[in-house]
Amino acid sequence: MQRDARLFEFKPEEFIVEEILEDGTVLEAGRQFSREDSPGKFCHFVLQKKGWNTAQALDAVAKCLRVSRKRLDCAGTKDRNAVTVQLCSAFAVEPRRLLGVKIRDVSINGAWKACDKVRMGSLLGNRFTVTLNFENCGQWPDAARIQERLRETKSCFPNYFGDQRFGSLRRNTHEVGKLLLQGRMEEAVMNFLAFTDESEEGAGREARQRLAEHKDFSNALSYFPPYLKYERAIIAHLSVYPKDFVGALRKLPRTTLLMFVHAFQSRLFNELLRKRVSEGPLEARKGDFWCEADEHGFPFLKGEGAVKQVKSKAEAGKLQKKLDEKKAFLAANIVGSESKLNAEEKELLSEHGITQESFAVKSIPEISSKGSFRSLTAPIKDFKVLEFSPVKIRFALQSGAYATEALKHLLAV
Repeated sequence: MQRDARLFEFKPEEFIVEEILEDGTVLEAGRQFSREDSPGKFCHFVLQKKGWNTAQALDAVAKCLRVSRKRLDCAGTKDRNAVTVQLCSAFAVEPRRLLGVKIRDVSINGAWKACDKVRMGSLLGNRFTVTLNFENCGQWPDAARIQERLRETKSCFPNYFGDQRFGSLRRNTHEVGKLLLQGRMEEAVMNFLAFTDESEEGAGREARQRLAEHKDFSNALSYFPPYLKYERAIIAHLSVYPKDFVGALRKLPRTTLLMFVHAFQSRLFNELLRKRVSEGPLEARKGDFWCEADEHGFPFLKGEGAVKQVKSKAEAGKLQKKLDEKKAFLAANIVGSESKLNAEEKELLSEHGITQESFAVKSIPEISSKGSFRSLTAPIKDFKVLEFSPVKIRFALQSGAYATEALKHLLAV
């Protein structure tokens, strides 16, 4: 099904995201937090922001502290168009300095000494408080119908990656990733620099079209707008070394290059899941991967041996009972060079002209991916209707699940 990326464009105050720590603590918006200090060189702090994405907010905090941005870490990234609360850390910064940070629409809701940094993924999930109206969901929401939909679908939804995974504007992030994995570096560069669609307007679109037509790297810096700083960094390199496309790509931050690869991996996962959904109920069958539920009722995917494979039809039948009771979840690969693939995943790679070895990128090894797993469905936990007019709902999702996909499911759009 083609999804409308214009849906669910919220004002920040309509979309509140509160991180759930691994011990189950919810970092509630507007609340101060404290923990006992631990010996160590790190400081953990609770970051609340509005109208900033996580990278921007941490850049601003680092600048305010006058320290390198590399000294700050977080457990997960949060979008700009929301009020969000999350756990972060800073190396060799005293708690009092963090508590003294003054930045518009950013607050530090607690800081304490810790023995280690906050690592990406070290969170249980997120709690969402969402106000729904005609403007942000394309229809008048009905709280009773949402509750009925929740019961009908047993509080679970297909765990698609959200539209934002594929680029905030041009939606070509996964295409660049595919070209990188195929070793088509010149095409990857040109797709990043020159791909346009109807969503981009103005000087940026005109510059991309001109470059696509002429490939005039030596002149492109004169007309590419300053706000396209990553594009200009690549063009500056190519204006001197016009055939060094690998060197040009390395002018981008590693996190940006990884984003391209991750977007293509996400696209593969979504295609596989969409195919399974189209075939009927998501029920266990031979060859499927699966994992147990953790103590909070979320899929437990971390650690060696956490994900198992169904070996027979009889085993699939036994697993189905656990799936129905929400004691287990089906899973699939986020395909990488070391993934153990089932038949469906191998077929999907073949359709894309990609081999599993492609995920070990020889020319840019730092963007290689070994692979991981993701559950095919995600449970909606602790659902509540807080207000009926306007409709305001609250629910919790596992780490990595997209609230916009949960909302699309609940509203059947």
